[in-house]
Amino acid sequence: MDRLDKPEAGKKSANITFQSEKTSGNLVLTVENAAIGYDGEILSEPINLDLRKMNAVAIVGPNGIGKSTFIKSIVGQIPFIKGEKRFGANVEVGYYDQTQSKLTPSNSVLDELWNDFKLTPEVEIRNRLGAFLFSGDDVKKSVGMLSGGERARLLLAKLSMENNNFLILDEPTNHLDIDSKEVLENALIDFDGTLLFVSHDRYFINRVATHVLELSENGSTLYLGDYDYYVEKKAEVEVSQTEETSTSNQTKEASPVNDYQAQKESQKEARKLMRQIESLEAEIETLETQSQAISEQMLETNDAEKLMELQAELDKISHRQEEAMLEWEELSEQV
Repeated sequence: MDRLDKPEAGKKSANITFQSEKTSGNLVLTVENAAIGYDGEILSEPINLDLRKMNAVAIVGPNGIGKSTFIKSIVGQIPFIKGEKRFGANVEVGYYDQTQSKLTPSNSVLDELWNDFKLTPEVEIRNRLGAFLFSGDDVKKSVGMLSGGERARLLLAKLSMENNNFLILDEPTNHLDIDSKEVLENALIDFDGTLLFVSHDRYFINRVATHVLELSENGSTLYLGDYDYYVEKKAEVEVSQTEETSTSNQTKEASPVNDYQAQKESQKEARKLMRQIESLEAEIETLETQSQAISEQMLETNDAEKLMELQAELDKISHRQEEAMLEWEELSEQV
């Protein structure tokens, strides 16, 4: 696992910006009755989405449901099993792949950009790289020797030069240090185009997203708002469904006594599940705070052994975060 970049003392922050050359039509992307998956195995269907200009939609859902697959299907790397997608008028797509496969390891940092933008003067290429913290001899480094965070910044630099009006991003904050992540958040908030992205970072989603698209085995559900709003509305829907189920069960019961007891048991179980869900949400929040604190500690030390210890601790926290999210999803389905 690549460790976070640790900036040198006094080193300036990245200056990340995204600007579009053309304005897209109001309707940017339409996905209709889509099914996603591999080798004929469907992960999620039906998926429907009408993405409008200036929307910033975060894609969420349990691990393995196909969030990255959905994005790859939109950009044409993996075909939809069913359904279709259509881009609107004057839409120009820029894609950030978390696997960083669009980089060529044998290239220098300078050539990685220059090869794609051959008509751009060298001074402009160097200025753009400098804005993303590649200066001086840094531009002569081999791409294959860069850290995960450096490769992420290089990919973002390439993306910023394309001047697209629709950015599709798969886990864009992975590998970035806290400072670069915040700069990226601000750049995306200020972006004059449309965003569709996958992220496990709740804070990032809360800052950037205008909508949340949840994927499940039963397809997609679109929520208007950030991640906290999505969690709140999802909980409200699940509680409402529980009450409806409880009412339906009461009607079916022949005996008033049995009906009363069944209702009490159902409400008891619902309260128990809600307490467990609230406990997990609190734990997830705590784990996120711990993760941020450890990341900050990693930025403040030059001790290699200490960095290894902190990275090991960070890995454990990340593993528990994934477990807690899975538990939360399983319990939420039972409510």
